[in-house]
Amino acid sequence: MKPSQDPQTYVNDNEETLVRIIKHSSNTFVRALALAALVEYGDDPTTEAVTEDLKHFEESREEN
Repeated sequence: MKPSQDPQTYVNDNEETLVRIIKHSSNTFVRALALAALVEYGDDPTTEAVTEDLKHFEESREEN
């Protein structure tokens, strides 16, 4: 992150990387930092995005 870059811009520019860290990192501290950054500075998801994520979650649970 550049010294002049605000945290919200950084999180929005690197959202995919932060999500990948949360999903795949074995280090719980790093995962917690990535999640905290997304919660604090990320954009709020739309209702449609949350609904779609819940559908995918339900489908993956049914497969297992």
